[in-house]
Parts: sequence; structure tokens; C-alpha cells
Amino acid sequence: MIYARQATDEEYKELQRMRRQEVGRVSQRAQMVLWSLERRTVAEIAPLVGCARKTVRYWLKRFNAAGPTGLHDQPRSGRPRKADEVVQKTVVALVEKDPNQQGYLATFWTVAMLVEALYQKLGITLSLSSVRTLMHQLGLRWGRPRLTMPRKTDPEKAAKQWRIAQAVVAAGPDANILYCDETRVALLPLLRAAWHWVGAQIRIPTPGTSQWRAVLGALNIRTGQWNHLIRERMKKEDFIAFLEHLLLAYPTGPILLIVDNYSSHTAHAVQDWLATRPRLQLFYLPTYCSHLNPIERIWRQLKGAIAANRLYASMDLLLKTVDAFFADMPPKQALIWAEAA
Repeated sequence: MIYARQATDEEYKELQRMRRQEVGRVSQRAQMVLWSLERRTVAEIAPLVGCARKTVRYWLKRFNAAGPTGLHDQPRSGRPRKADEVVQKTVVALVEKDPNQQGYLATFWTVAMLVEALYQKLGITLSLSSVRTLMHQLGLRWGRPRLTMPRKTDPEKAAKQWRIAQAVVAAGPDANILYCDETRVALLPLLRAAWHWVGAQIRIPTPGTSQWRAVLGALNIRTGQWNHLIRERMKKEDFIAFLEHLLLAYPTGPILLIVDNYSSHTAHAVQDWLATRPRLQLFYLPTYCSHLNPIERIWRQLKGAIAANRLYASMDLLLKTVDAFFADMPPKQALIWAEAA
């Protein structure tokens, strides 16, 4: 009759841990040894674990020879993997190129095409599931592409930025340096990702009719002072109205207003209006560089706070909420959000 030898305190603790935490057969083997330490016979243990008696004896002998570590499976050689490093590098090289370059009449790779290409290049036959698994292991996922704007660069970018910098320095410390921009607020809620219970996706009601208003805003980059005006549209007449609003808000000193190249900013009517009001000078950011305007980050804060996943009962209520948001925005906070502090 064979029993497990006397275990040390460390071995007994390890056997208890293996019984609780190890997976499948290793946990079962640890239980066999623990029962044997309680002086249960092989004939008693075998039916409890659903194994043959010789299997129980085998693992008790492994424990007696090597302790708890002897209960783990030994490494097996197995069949060599087909998807070795050469196959992985070939797949990476293929998916990073257009299939047309490899002679396929397709604009994107499929698993079936990759199976064929691997056979043509390496003479290796892999199943569809093997290639799909390999793709996941390499960090690739099957998903829909996202449309994006083409990357363009304003050839006068550096010159425009230098022109703005020179004007700011020449204007002196008493000049009002303002960034200006427009955005829209609409009754149709702005959808943002949010936590929800599985199977209970959040439903946001829609207003039924499309209504929106323009918010024109200007941030004093030196003081954090914020001014805004709500209009029905974003046309040149609305921009001129906002410029008049800024002249009243800053009754003294030069005003350097930095804007993007939106059509209402560059209109002839705006240039004619500015010609008779030299105290306000307009400077244009480089084209395709809206990220250079810090007010973009103010708009992001506004919409995240008041518009995301929320339907307002009326446009008046929405606009009052916009006014309240800016009324509660201290100059220091505005500069922090604009990353200008």
C-alpha cells in the first residue's frame, strides 16, 4: 500500500494553495496528496477523483520524489508550430502593403487572401482559423476604417505665425490680445460615450426639429477675460456684430484679434469695416491649423458640460445654460482650459 510521505509545513501550505488556485488536473492531484496525508487509501481516493488507481499511485510517487512541484505536467515537445517567426513577419509585411502590389484584385486583405499569399510565398498551408488567431496575436483586429481629412500644410504657416508674434511684441504690454472663434449649439443632443448596463444602452430623445444657434467667443490670452455673443447664424454680419461687441468690451487700447480663415472672417465687408476702425486689427492663423486656436478647447469644455447626452426642452433654456456656463467660468479657469496659464 502506498501513501504520500510526510509533508513539511511549507509543502502542506503549497498543497493547500494548489488545491484552491491551480486549474484542472493540477488542483485534483494536490487533493489526492492531501487525502493521502489523511491516510486514505488509493482504493478510496480513486473513485473520489474519477481516476484509475494506477493514476493515483503515479502522482503520489511524483509527490514523494519531487514534492508539490512534481504534480505539474512536464513540458511536451508536440508538433512544431507552423506560424513561426518567419510566418509572423511575412503576415506583418503583407498587411502593411496594398494587396494590389501583390497581384490581388482587392483593396484590403482578407484572411482567405492571406492564407493564399502565405502558401505562394512560403509554401506553408495554414487554416483560416490559424491565420485569424495569428492576426489577433499580432495585435490586428477586423474593423471599419474611419474617414479623415487629408493632411495639408499651409505654405505660409511660419510667416503667418511670425507676423502674429511680431504684432504682439510691437503692440506692447497694454494691448488686448484676443483669440476668437465660433461654434454651434443645437437642440439635437451631442452624443458622447458613457457607462451603461449591459443590454441597456442609454436612449437619448431627439427634439424632432433641427434648431441651432451660433456662439461667437473671444478669450483675452493675457488676462483670461471671456466675451461671447449668441447669434442665429455665423455669417459676416454676425461676425461684424461681434467685433462691435468687442470694441465696447475693450473701450481703450489696441485690440489684436487672432482668428482662423473662416469665410465670415475674410469677407470684403469685414475688411471694409476694419478699415474705419484701426484700433482693432485682425490676424489670421495658418490654414488647416485650427488646433492653434485655444478657444477650441473652451468649446470642448462647454459641450461636454452642457450638451453631451442631454436634450433641452427649448432653445431658450439651452442658451441660458450656455450663458450660465460662461458666467461661472473664472478667468484663471479659462486660461487653464485653453492651456495658456
